[in-house]
Amino acid sequence: MKIPVVVVLAMFSFLNACTSKKGDKKAESQLETAGSASESHSFAYDLKTPSRRFTLPPDLQEISGLSYYKTNQLLCVQDEKAVAYIYDLKKSEVADSSVFGGYGDFEGIEWADNEIYTLKSNGDLYHFKPFSKQIAQLSTDLPAKVEVEGLAYDAQTNRLMIAVKEGGKKGEKVVYMYDIKTKVVYKGLTIKDEVLAEAGVAVHKFKPSGLAVHPKTGDIYFLTSIGKQVVVLNRKGQVTATQSLDPALFRQPEGICFSPDGTLYIASEGDGKAGYILEFANQP
Repeated sequence: MKIPVVVVLAMFSFLNACTSKKGDKKAESQLETAGSASESHSFAYDLKTPSRRFTLPPDLQEISGLSYYKTNQLLCVQDEKAVAYIYDLKKSEVADSSVFGGYGDFEGIEWADNEIYTLKSNGDLYHFKPFSKQIAQLSTDLPAKVEVEGLAYDAQTNRLMIAVKEGGKKGEKVVYMYDIKTKVVYKGLTIKDEVLAEAGVAVHKFKPSGLAVHPKTGDIYFLTSIGKQVVVLNRKGQVTATQSLDPALFRQPEGICFSPDGTLYIASEGDGKAGYILEFANQP
């Protein structure tokens, strides 16, 4: 769908909220960005015609997160079990798995800085080397009423992006950032509801279930399961494109990622049937 670029007020609040035994040190600064409202872009993928479909095993019927791992391999996580699954695209099967805990509500997974990061719905992060028994847990101290469901890695800044699905301030949607180097968590992006509405997004259904950063353009792709839509923002904080998802093709889309060449992958829960991953080639 081709739409005019709509300016998003991107408020970058640097909250020094890293956790330490001695206490938290906080400092804030804000930056608002604005861009041209006259540009337009078409969606870069044909989401009606997947190039490949991968049916997942029963353990991944409720797949909830997806990440690029290595050549022909993706990382997957599901809602209830603390297990990182390595899915081989060439063999169309789970090649291996790495247990990192017990039961929990896990909503995202990312391969970042040579470690696996997983996200719980309360914002807590786990990170570990594949197959390692040394598991580190980080409490991000997000607001108590916030529910998150989406984790992405921004290689340009070496930061993780955490999308809020429910809760937070009325009239806006927030993405938190976690700086891997400094271990600082801060509010990275605030998207106003009126801006989403102007871009044709059903605000009450914009509850991100996943997000990913395009490896070539740096654009941020938000996946919404309830709204059955992909919403794209550029680095300036502008909504550049939206694309509706066919409910027959995307039963319950929960995970999204890119390979380095720009190939798009979207994972969907089975909704009573087998979970699956769809592959989409980048359009010229």
